[in-house]
Amino acid sequence: MINEWVKNYQDRQRTVQEAISIVQSKSKIILSSFCSEPQTLLEELVRQKDRLHDVIIYNNIIGSPCVYAKAECFPNLQIRTFLGSPLLKEAYLNHSCDYIPINLSEIPRFLENENMDVAFIQVSPPNEKGYCNLGISVDFSHSLIRNAKYVVAEVNSQMPSTYGDTLVHVKDIDYFVLTSRPLLAIKSGEPTSAEQKIAEFVSELIPDKATIQVGLGSLAESIIRALSNKKGLGIHSGSITDAVIDLVDKGVITNEHKEIDQHKMVSTTLTGTERLYRFAHMNPLFELHPVSYTHSGSTIAMLERFHSINSALEVDLSGQINAEQVGPFPIAGVGGQMDFIRGAQLSNGGKSIIALPSTAKKGTQSRIKPAVSQVTSLKSDVQYVVTEYGIASLFGKSIKQRAEELLAVAHPNFREQLQYEFRKI
Repeated sequence: MINEWVKNYQDRQRTVQEAISIVQSKSKIILSSFCSEPQTLLEELVRQKDRLHDVIIYNNIIGSPCVYAKAECFPNLQIRTFLGSPLLKEAYLNHSCDYIPINLSEIPRFLENENMDVAFIQVSPPNEKGYCNLGISVDFSHSLIRNAKYVVAEVNSQMPSTYGDTLVHVKDIDYFVLTSRPLLAIKSGEPTSAEQKIAEFVSELIPDKATIQVGLGSLAESIIRALSNKKGLGIHSGSITDAVIDLVDKGVITNEHKEIDQHKMVSTTLTGTERLYRFAHMNPLFELHPVSYTHSGSTIAMLERFHSINSALEVDLSGQINAEQVGPFPIAGVGGQMDFIRGAQLSNGGKSIIALPSTAKKGTQSRIKPAVSQVTSLKSDVQYVVTEYGIASLFGKSIKQRAEELLAVAHPNFREQLQYEFRKI
């Protein structure tokens, strides 16, 4: 006798054309995040765009090619993003994109009240008990499934199965589209000499047995590599990248000193290449959990020596952080930066660190400013700012003392002008 879940799974399978037909004009669509964004569903949505108008797509993108953000998609498809990207520039210029500044930990609460029509997610094929696996990204997918009227899953046979809070039963999904295609991947570029120097300074702030959270990009990868001489590190992060594998192989990351999730690397997403995805497949060393757990202050507070390491676009001389926007539209977002900074404050022995190069645009502009154009993280929350010129220690310092610390790590070509501007202020 065929299992009930098998029958449900078979009965709910659709072609991608049939699955996308449930999207109607004025629908609100929410996508699973990061490299788990379901590309087969979105490519078909773009092909069907001409029958639609005023469809709103909510996304959270790192690694996405943003197939729905090209000029031919406007105004049929509109975008509301939790995390900006340069790939959305054309959408902004066409007045078809808007940015929602929100801490990643709070997106599940947002979804409870937003009445989404359709959720697009990506999962593995079901196991023998009828559970699909969310694979490389849990993020807020459980919230999507609970709160959307319809859930459409792209069932990708190349999706790895991971441990943690990663299972979704077929009965909770309305339609299945079967695919087999490589997952979205991010390969970090080679670090610059400035990034390598920054990484060395950051390494000085990280003690043995610390639990760390590190952001994304070539600077973040440099920081992870610079920790190769440490002992007994743990990982509790928003994302895990390929560089972490090498530290596991070297015995640097052991997770043995964590007060919770001992011997486990915890994150909400894997953001890397096929090497990382294969390494994580059925590997009990990895656990993926929703942002309501990974980014929660109450969770992080249970970890001692938690070190939050994030980047920024600009820092002003008081320590205000801009990690979202330089110019007319956002190129990044709030993300989990404030979640982890405040978590570090709650952790016994924790530190919050912002690392960034001292200049932008090939050295023609200082990233340390008299004032920033946007404020992502508050001056009262950041303890250290690190550039290739050293470490600025800000905790407990007055405004004048903070300026002195930050001037010392600014690029020498800009220090005199910055000092002059600060005196005017």
